[in-house]
Amino acid sequence: MIKRKIVLLLSAVLIAGISFGQTFHLRGTVPGMSNTDVYLLQDFANSQRMVDTARTNVPGSFDFTMRADMPVGMYRIMTPMGQMFNVIYNRENIDFVATGMNASDIIQVKQSVENLIYYKYLHVKTANELKINLLRPVLNYYPQNDTFYQVIKNQMAKLQDQITTVTQNLIRNNPGTLAAHFIAMDEPVKLDLNVPSAQQDKELKKDYLKNVDFNDTLLLRTNLFTAKLMGYLTLFQNRNMDKKAMEKAFVAPVDTILKKAQVNEKMYLFCLNYLVKGFEDFGFENLLQHIATHQHLADFPGNSLQKIALQKKLRLITELAIGKTAPDFTARTLKGKKIQLSNVKSDNTLLVFWASWCPHCTAALPKLKKYYDPKHPEKLQIIAVSVDESKKPVEKAIRKEGYTWINIAEQKGWDSPIAEMYGVSSTPTFFLLNKDKKIIAKPANIGELEKLLQKIEK
Repeated sequence: MIKRKIVLLLSAVLIAGISFGQTFHLRGTVPGMSNTDVYLLQDFANSQRMVDTARTNVPGSFDFTMRADMPVGMYRIMTPMGQMFNVIYNRENIDFVATGMNASDIIQVKQSVENLIYYKYLHVKTANELKINLLRPVLNYYPQNDTFYQVIKNQMAKLQDQITTVTQNLIRNNPGTLAAHFIAMDEPVKLDLNVPSAQQDKELKKDYLKNVDFNDTLLLRTNLFTAKLMGYLTLFQNRNMDKKAMEKAFVAPVDTILKKAQVNEKMYLFCLNYLVKGFEDFGFENLLQHIATHQHLADFPGNSLQKIALQKKLRLITELAIGKTAPDFTARTLKGKKIQLSNVKSDNTLLVFWASWCPHCTAALPKLKKYYDPKHPEKLQIIAVSVDESKKPVEKAIRKEGYTWINIAEQKGWDSPIAEMYGVSSTPTFFLLNKDKKIIAKPANIGELEKLLQKIEK
């Protein structure tokens, strides 16, 4: 009996070992791209991770080895010329040929059930949606009593029906595939062409996320998910909106996304982080305050690292809101002088977080010199805090550009206590303070900052 159990156990181990050690191949050809490195990236909903590098041969072909234990999901092949080819990996061989050298060129799938399904859907969806988006404004404004109106309407209906038919057939005929799984989430909303355009817009907003299962964490393995979220937000904006109006318009869809995502902690944390990071990049201060005030992190048990980081981020968003007093700090300048923020006497103080290796900083900081008068810092004082890890490159950059304002370098990188106090995660980051050291602006870029400094000068 014992021998039989051992034999069965060994058999199971051997079978598992064979399966675990199995490999597949991701082959592709980009005509004209010979003897060139191409890169394989694993795609996530909001990021990519470098997996491997391969070199093309003379015809432009390459071959990546895919292990059976590699996570299934969307992967991306990237060329030095900026071309990107998305493929679905689900433990099968993949072989494709690019139709040309341009980034917009599609691919022809030679082998891979998953990618034959996916690219058939993508081809029909992309081509038909392009035409629909061109025809819809025409249909909205074209005289309805003209015979050509019905021609446009029929053509739009035909294009929509083609997408629906192809999508539903692919999903129905390919159960269990990742492609069908992703396509079901991505399927476009079919417009009712018999109602006014305003009603169409209303229905589009209502049904846009209908097929998104926020319990399905597998969606985090494809950027189709974040594209869906971005597409939903786009429905609520128009080209005539200024920044303030856009923030107001996004409140309702943001609340909808986060409410739907509450069914799953992992999805909620992802959506919350994704929205916060995106709105930080655009400087949507009011929207960030709304999210920080209305988030539901406390509803989820446990304290994962991601949850703790988000709680800290949201706390800082609240503490660093416009109108709040800037966190006080004491530090020594590169010249050894001790300073305390609250003791700086100036009508306005500009905090700049930067780094010598940051190209955006190299472009932005020299523009500040025209607004700073070292002989009269009582009107505007600039305090530049470097997030470099060593002093030498900072000193070199300061000497080269002649930055005469207050320069601080704690030499601790992103772990700089002052940077952490201000929640800095990118450079350059700006905080504009009044004479009482209250935050009056957090410009998202140098363009916004210059407009504010020009007002101060007057």
